[in-house]
Formats: sequence, C-alpha cells, structure tokens
Amino acid sequence: MAIPDVTGSTIPRHGKPEAGGGDCECRLTKADRLGIERFLSFAGNSSVAYSQLMLDILHQKLQVAVAIEGAAPSDVATFGSYISCVVDEKDIECGVLSFGLVARAGEIPIHSLLGATLIGMSAGQRTKLRFEGGTTRSLVVIHVSVPFAV
Repeated sequence: MAIPDVTGSTIPRHGKPEAGGGDCECRLTKADRLGIERFLSFAGNSSVAYSQLMLDILHQKLQVAVAIEGAAPSDVATFGSYISCVVDEKDIECGVLSFGLVARAGEIPIHSLLGATLIGMSAGQRTKLRFEGGTTRSLVVIHVSVPFAV
C-alpha cells in the first residue's frame, strides 16, 4: 500500500524539479489533483512514451500546488476552463484544458507541455514554457473562463 506524501499524493515522483520550474504559484482543486494523479498512474502503466519533462512538470505541480478548497476562482486554469495565452509575446494559443488522451481541435490536453504548464495558473501569470532539449519560451496567461454550454 502506498503512503501519501505531504500533499496527499500517492504517486511517486520521477526526477527532481528543475530550476525555473516553480517560478509561478500554482493552485489546484481536489478534482484537478485527482485527475492529474489518475493520468500519472495511467501514464506509468501505459506503453505510450509520454514526455518525461511533461510528467515531471505534473509531479512538481502536485508537490508545490496550493490547495483550493471549494469552487475554484474563475481566473484559475482548471480542467474544462477555456484558456487564452501568449507564447513569446507573439503566438496566441487558446482552447479548453482537457484530460483527453487524444488531442482534438480546440483542446489543450494535459499530456502536452503547454497543458501541463497551464493547469493551476491564473490569468495574468507569467512563467517559462519548457521544451525537451532545454529550450524555453515565455508564457503569459491572458484569460481564463468557463466554456460556453452547448
């Protein structure tokens, strides 16, 4: 039986947080934390080769995130939020943050480096978007909202 760490997570961490990886405050709801833990458990038992950097980012979020009690503030990027962000002050990215294992148009999946970075961030926050190979780009969350019901 796994013993939870100080965050309540029973998922083992792989790798250590890199410098610059914790430069923004992250806030997670209980549902987001559970969803990330489920994804990490799935990824650990999957034959799919997920990005180790993305997995490390998600593990780090579980370690350092501030817990949100109750409903999340409307400006916090949670699963199902519609997010607009700017990369390197020129490239606009937007979509619904999702747990989807298959990337679909209009979604930013958690298994992408962008999705793993965005979860828990707030509108107006800045951080570095890291890539395999060590390159980084600036990332600014412009807007977070609940998607329209259809």
